[in-house]
Amino acid sequence: MFRVMWNSDYSETKMLNTLKEVIQQRLPEGWALSLIEEDRRLNRRTDATLEIKSPDGITATALVEVKQRPLEAREIISQFRWCRNSGLNQSKESISTENNCILVAPYLGRSARVELIQERISYVDMTGNIRLVLRQPAVFIEAQGATKNPFRENVPLKSLRGRSAGRVVRGILDYQPPFGTRELSKFTKTPVASVSRVFDLLDREAIINRDLPRGRILSINWEQLLRRWTQDYSFIKSNKMSAYLEPRGTQEALRNLRKSNFEYAITGSFAAVKYAPVAQSKLLAIYTEKPEIAEKELGLRRAETGGNIVLGKPFDSVVFERMEALDGLKYVSVGQVAADLLTGPGRSPSEGEALIDWMKVNEEKWRIPLIKPT
Repeated sequence: MFRVMWNSDYSETKMLNTLKEVIQQRLPEGWALSLIEEDRRLNRRTDATLEIKSPDGITATALVEVKQRPLEAREIISQFRWCRNSGLNQSKESISTENNCILVAPYLGRSARVELIQERISYVDMTGNIRLVLRQPAVFIEAQGATKNPFRENVPLKSLRGRSAGRVVRGILDYQPPFGTRELSKFTKTPVASVSRVFDLLDREAIINRDLPRGRILSINWEQLLRRWTQDYSFIKSNKMSAYLEPRGTQEALRNLRKSNFEYAITGSFAAVKYAPVAQSKLLAIYTEKPEIAEKELGLRRAETGGNIVLGKPFDSVVFERMEALDGLKYVSVGQVAADLLTGPGRSPSEGEALIDWMKVNEEKWRIPLIKPT
């Protein structure tokens, strides 16, 4: 079993030994593995070469690159595409025609691992994230390690948790690029410094593309942004939600909402069903800054178990911005619905995936041009 080592002070030799150990443990009986450190004869850019030999004599050689600090997706893009054209000379016994490359690092985040997979580069990190793919001989090894960086003292990453980050993320999701820091700051009513910090994080993780370093955003991988946000945001934990009971059912609560005088916004599957073919939940989720007033106006009862209404204060008032109105009811924006479903209880995550599928083919219906064409 892979042992997670939490000391971030790794020597190159220790990391190579870990690479050899974790791969050897996962190879079938009869397979041979050898590691040659600092072999510059094949490629001057590599730190070692790894050879894997199958029982029938087929050998694959992989170039090994060691980095002694955690890496982010942007660095993967800029530094490791050389591997495809590394000019690796295979031994006579090998019939592999591919350049096999393995990156070894203390930690590789999800975005970095996605980039490596797209570049067809294998990887091993010191927390147990492993992926080794060889075509000849056929090898596929994959394992899950830490999902969050245990070496944060060495990496200037910032979380997307909290009000300011949430406001910025919602703005990036809702608005179509291009736009800059000051433009998004104005439209999201968020300090320029907060917007800039989020931009820098997303740039490092290759979720956004900019025209210049620290320049305007030209394009966004909004799905990747949404999933990155939900690593830190949670519908249940980030908002102060409480369960209530409407004895006459959720439709009665909706009728009363149309006549209500307090500010509210519907989220969850009751909002998603307007777009995606999901089954409407029996649980109605409503954001409001004044749940005690909503409780009285809607005639609800507090419920420890068996409630059919969820009321609560949102993490930030951004949930009331850029809302959708339909049939006399107000709903949070599509991006907020997706984040709430992906992190919600029960079948909510699967409903969130269905909503994302709708968002992919209907982007023009839910994203707002921040700068109108002239």
